[in-house]
Parts: sequence; structure tokens; C-alpha cells
Amino acid sequence: EAGWDELPAWDGARELLQALRPHCRLAVVTNCSARLGQRAAGLLGVDWDVVVTSEEAGYYKPDPRPYELALARLQVQPSEAAFVAGSGYDMFGTSKVGLRTYWHNRVGLTLPEGAAQPELESARLEAALPWLQRFNAA
Repeated sequence: EAGWDELPAWDGARELLQALRPHCRLAVVTNCSARLGQRAAGLLGVDWDVVVTSEEAGYYKPDPRPYELALARLQVQPSEAAFVAGSGYDMFGTSKVGLRTYWHNRVGLTLPEGAAQPELESARLEAALPWLQRFNAA
């Protein structure tokens, strides 16, 4: 836990979230404990609508239940939401829930065997904003 509050945000994360904030509700789904999940979410300086941790959901991602809990707390259907994933393993859970998914594949990892393809994959978060804007327009 030492140094937890000094962890740097991924490049582009703060800017993407600030650009989205006026237009939609924002949620985090994390495998952290409830306490660390809240602290990590707070590091981005964004007013989150929902922070869901695996501790609260009772299951670790990529089990679909943490994603489902976030949708329930947001009071939206999967078709009304999109997910920006930091791991290829998220595709197992998001595909079961029916969430459109953007994989921020920062280091060029291979998609895990058996995982559904993300709708879009990029090493940079900048591509997520136009993707999300197209989704919102539809």
C-alpha cells in the first residue's frame, strides 16, 4: 500500500475522463478492495458516479457480476453503455454482459485465448474519445 497514492495515471486517462464527464455518467470496475478502489479512483480527479470493486460485487473480474453491478448502479442497460478495458481478460466479462468494449492495450499484449474481440483496440487512449462519441451519436 506504500506509494499507492503516488501511482501515475495512464497517459490520456485524465483527459479522456474530463472530456466525457459533461456528456455521460462514469463508472469504475476494479478488482481492488473497496478501500483501495475508492483511493485509486480518486487519483484521477474525476467525479465518478459509481465505483464498483470486486470486494463489493463478491466476484473478481472477468466474472460478469462486477460489470453487471456497475450497470445496475448506473441504472443503464448494457446497450446504453461502453467499457474501456485495461486488460484483455476484461473481454470475457464484458462480452458476457453485452458491453461494447474498447481495449486500451498499452503494451501490445495478445488477446487471451477464447476472449471475444474488443470493438476497438489501441495502445493509446486518444482513440477512445472518437469511438465513444460515435457510440453516443448512434
